[in-house]
Amino acid sequence: MQNQPLVTVYIPTFNRVELLKRAVKSVQDQTYQNLEIIIVDDCSNDGTHEYLEKVSKEDKRVRYFLKETNSGACVSRNIAIENARGEFITGLDDDDFFLKDRIELFVKNWDDQYSCLFSFNILKKDSVRSNRRFAMKNIVNSDDLLKANYIGNQIFTKTEYMRKLGGFDPQMQVWQDLEFWYRILSLGPGKRIKKDLYVVDMSHVHERISNKKGDRVLRSFEYFVQKHSLNNVQKKYLKTHMTNYRDIDLSLSVYFLKFLNFKSLGNLSLFLKMLSKSIDWKKSD
Repeated sequence: MQNQPLVTVYIPTFNRVELLKRAVKSVQDQTYQNLEIIIVDDCSNDGTHEYLEKVSKEDKRVRYFLKETNSGACVSRNIAIENARGEFITGLDDDDFFLKDRIELFVKNWDDQYSCLFSFNILKKDSVRSNRRFAMKNIVNSDDLLKANYIGNQIFTKTEYMRKLGGFDPQMQVWQDLEFWYRILSLGPGKRIKKDLYVVDMSHVHERISNKKGDRVLRSFEYFVQKHSLNNVQKKYLKTHMTNYRDIDLSLSVYFLKFLNFKSLGNLSLFLKMLSKSIDWKKSD
């Protein structure tokens, strides 16, 4: 199938069986059908194992792995990467879902001059869907990511690239996706497909982002800086990612640098809303 290469979709999961079913169904219903789905379970106890056994019998494209110890999403993703058979690979969080033509458009738009492709996302919150347009940059390099995560939480790329880079780094306690995107962009720029192809679901009871991650964020920041030997300017840009967390005290210069980033993107109003919320958080503490 020269014009329809096999694409691996990996889904790490833990105790979200009902959301997992929706995620898997969104892959099964893709307009592009030459797929394999690899699900890696991180020691769930909510009926996930029974579901995986059932769905893998019903759909031979589905394979699953059960971990013996709970070790986090990075390890789960790396198990899938190691076992992937597809020429191309992409991820899906178990509480999110694909829109129907996501894989088809990625395959059609693949160009070897890019290290990865990504898309616009839809944010689903409180049963309302909205377009997330905070970063409109469509061709992205690694230094761009220090200013903002233009990519989001998933990419489409060649499996060999992920293996070459060693997969996701379990030592990153947060920002695992950002750190891996930073590495893969060392192979070449990434390109956005300018269409909504992925739904990020924040409407359920499993909170995606906690406002009490300060220690883990700081440790991940220092580890990122050391691992990639960032210079002082790069380090300052990376620090602006911390403005999303309420329990980290940051200087006004960090917010000002974030302001300059958003202003250059034409998103000044969004930045001001974010800054206002941050000030409200500090007052409430």
